[in-house]
Amino acid sequence: MKLGHASSTESTRHKALLVAKDYMEKQSGGRLVLEIYPGAQLGNEAEMIESMKMGTQEAFVGGVFDAQTPKLNLILMPFFFPTQADLMKIARSDIGAMIMKDAEKYSIKMLAFGDGGSRHFTNNMRPIKSPADMKGLKIRTPPIESIIKCVQALGGNPVSIPYGETYMALKTGVADGQENPLANIGDMKFFEVQKYMTLIDYQFHPEPFDVNLKWFNSLPADLQKILQDAAWIYIDKQNELRRDLNDYYYKMIVDGGVTVYQPTTAERQQFITACQPVYDFFVGKGLFTNADLDAMRKIIAGK
Repeated sequence: MKLGHASSTESTRHKALLVAKDYMEKQSGGRLVLEIYPGAQLGNEAEMIESMKMGTQEAFVGGVFDAQTPKLNLILMPFFFPTQADLMKIARSDIGAMIMKDAEKYSIKMLAFGDGGSRHFTNNMRPIKSPADMKGLKIRTPPIESIIKCVQALGGNPVSIPYGETYMALKTGVADGQENPLANIGDMKFFEVQKYMTLIDYQFHPEPFDVNLKWFNSLPADLQKILQDAAWIYIDKQNELRRDLNDYYYKMIVDGGVTVYQPTTAERQQFITACQPVYDFFVGKGLFTNADLDAMRKIIAGK
């Protein structure tokens, strides 16, 4: 089972994959063998997803969510999830099951999804304390429409650059800034080529564990069960590592010389208000409804 991802071997993603690898290989008595290819060795994220759909690689963990299922946009709405635990309520709900089932339309068996990290802005030009400070900044974005729409709503200029090329783009000024979780900013050393960070948690990302649907269906039932369980073990471990290492990566970024700003409640509300058109855009596209969002809010509230 060949799995590709774009992060380093020091990332929470890779470390959690090693735990899942150990589980599935032991439980299967060696009938399942997981080969992990980190650091975009198998191509960038979009290329790896296509390879998985075609069956030239069996598995993938990472972003470019529309290519997995547009339903993942439900998770990507700005300022929606207060905490990781709230995201996991949705992942393990009927709505989460619906999102994962929808990926089968695209030749993907999405076995599980968890927390891909809550995201913050960094840049080289000035502290970002309000949407006005975003105006005109060239912000590197992955090819994820919700991020692009958020950056545009806040006044920035999105620049699409593959994840593995972001460091050099920031260093050379092709992009002024970027947005990512603390773990990614630390793992990919973006802090070495950035001056300012705004700690804002503007978007939680899912962390899907995908395999090729046809390949999964070809497995015996017992191996399907082991693989399904291993996917949730991966999610739980990766979630735990993200929680535990947030302080570690925050210190790494600050020690690297980055000036950190945390918006006040009133300033944060300016960002929330500015991002409201993002909700309207996706509801208008018909990817989901306001009723879907309300149903998620009820699950989060425990109703």
